[in-house]
Amino acid sequence: MAVVTTLVLAGYLMLTLRSAPPGSQATARTVGAVSAVAWYLLTFRIVQRIAFEWLKSRRP
Repeated sequence: MAVVTTLVLAGYLMLTLRSAPPGSQATARTVGAVSAVAWYLLTFRIVQRIAFEWLKSRRP
Protein backbone atom coordinates (compact mmCIF):
# COMPACT_ATOMS: atom_id res chain seq x y z
CA MET A 1 0.00 0.00 0.00
CA ALA A 2 2.80 2.40 0.89
CA VAL A 3 4.58 1.72 -2.41
CA VAL A 4 1.46 2.37 -4.48
CA THR A 5 0.63 5.67 -2.82
CA THR A 6 4.27 6.75 -3.00
CA LEU A 7 4.39 6.05 -6.73
CA VAL A 8 1.23 8.09 -7.23
CA LEU A 9 2.70 10.95 -5.20
CA ALA A 10 6.02 10.76 -7.08
CA GLY A 11 4.18 10.92 -10.41
CA TYR A 12 2.20 13.92 -9.26
CA LEU A 13 5.35 15.65 -8.01
CA MET A 14 7.15 15.00 -11.29
CA LEU A 15 4.32 16.61 -13.24
CA THR A 16 3.90 19.51 -10.84
CA LEU A 17 7.57 20.32 -10.31
CA ARG A 18 8.25 20.31 -14.05
CA SER A 19 6.84 23.84 -14.16
CA ALA A 20 9.35 25.18 -11.60
CA PRO A 21 11.58 27.99 -12.85
CA PRO A 22 14.84 26.79 -14.45
CA GLY A 23 16.98 28.33 -11.72
CA SER A 24 15.32 26.28 -8.99
CA GLN A 25 14.90 22.93 -10.76
CA ALA A 26 17.57 21.23 -8.62
CA THR A 27 15.99 22.45 -5.39
CA ALA A 28 12.54 21.43 -6.57
CA ARG A 29 13.76 17.91 -7.40
CA THR A 30 15.47 17.59 -4.03
CA VAL A 31 12.38 18.74 -2.14
CA GLY A 32 10.24 16.37 -4.22
CA ALA A 33 12.51 13.41 -3.54
CA VAL A 34 12.67 14.10 0.20
CA SER A 35 8.91 14.49 0.42
CA ALA A 36 8.34 11.22 -1.48
CA VAL A 37 10.68 9.34 0.87
CA ALA A 38 9.03 10.91 3.92
CA TRP A 39 5.60 10.01 2.52
CA TYR A 40 6.69 6.39 2.05
CA LEU A 41 8.08 6.09 5.57
CA LEU A 42 5.00 7.62 7.20
CA THR A 43 2.57 5.61 5.10
CA PHE A 44 4.47 2.39 5.76
CA ARG A 45 4.38 2.95 9.53
CA ILE A 46 0.66 3.79 9.51
CA VAL A 47 -0.27 0.76 7.39
CA GLN A 48 1.96 -1.47 9.51
CA ARG A 49 0.31 -0.27 12.72
CA ILE A 50 -3.18 -0.77 11.32
CA ALA A 51 -2.28 -4.28 10.16
CA PHE A 52 -0.82 -5.23 13.56
CA GLU A 53 -3.86 -3.88 15.41
CA TRP A 54 -6.21 -5.71 13.04
CA LEU A 55 -4.31 -8.97 13.49
CA LYS A 56 -4.26 -8.50 17.25
CA SER A 57 -8.03 -7.97 17.34
CA ARG A 58 -8.64 -11.19 15.40
CA ARG A 59 -6.81 -13.34 17.96
CA PRO A 60 -9.10 -15.56 20.03
